[in-house]
Amino acid sequence: MEVGNMLSWSTYKEVDNKFFVILKSVDGINFKKTGDVEGAGNSNSIRTYRFLDLAIGEQKTYYRILHYATDNSFTESETFIIDRATVNNLMITSISSTVTDRKLSLTVKSVVETDATFEFRKMNGEVLSRGKKKLTKGLNALSFDCSKLPNGRYEIILKGNNEEEKISIRKVKTSEMPKLEYEVIKK
Repeated sequence: MEVGNMLSWSTYKEVDNKFFVILKSVDGINFKKTGDVEGAGNSNSIRTYRFLDLAIGEQKTYYRILHYATDNSFTESETFIIDRATVNNLMITSISSTVTDRKLSLTVKSVVETDATFEFRKMNGEVLSRGKKKLTKGLNALSFDCSKLPNGRYEIILKGNNEEEKISIRKVKTSEMPKLEYEVIKK
């Protein structure tokens, strides 16, 4: 939307759902609370929630949603990316998490079938690995093994369709991983 980023999500069942907290980041690593939405508590029907983030100002914004129960425990969603570019022929639409200990999963949208190249770089620009992935027209699920990377921050550059997408990730020890619990429902 011209005035901001509209986030929309649905639940098919809710048990002890107190509220959702929306986290926002401009670098994909450091997230801050940008708002919250009240949950339904307990529900056996599909519920749709929306949140409008008016404080945008950045071309690329990363979001996560925390789901809090009444005992204040929470789970964390995957990271969603909104790129406000006017035309994108290649776009990373979601990422499993910008913090990983082993595996990194990306969803990439391509307007045509193409070969995409990728690089894993240290923050100083040193390239650690390169490769190619075949993309089909539409959404593509890509997976990368990050288990052999030393702990630290990295930039991943994906190139294809005469465009470049960049994301930052942080490799951590397994004990430092955030708790991720979510389920993707396909209609």
